[in-house]
Amino acid sequence: MDQPLPPFDQPIGGDVRHFGGGQTQTELTLPPGTHTLQLILGDMNHVPHDPPVYSERITVTVA
Repeated sequence: MDQPLPPFDQPIGGDVRHFGGGQTQTELTLPPGTHTLQLILGDMNHVPHDPPVYSERITVTVA
């Protein structure tokens, strides 16, 4: 969250959420303010796939 895309040849760091079970939703607790969210597909070592697969970035505002 609130981070640029990682280098595509290195493990994804920061706040990582796992969706290995086929989840289609999750719940986040965010502090008030504006946040950006983006999904990126990584392998079991958290390295992005080649070619990288990622979503558009969305912005949410928490009151």
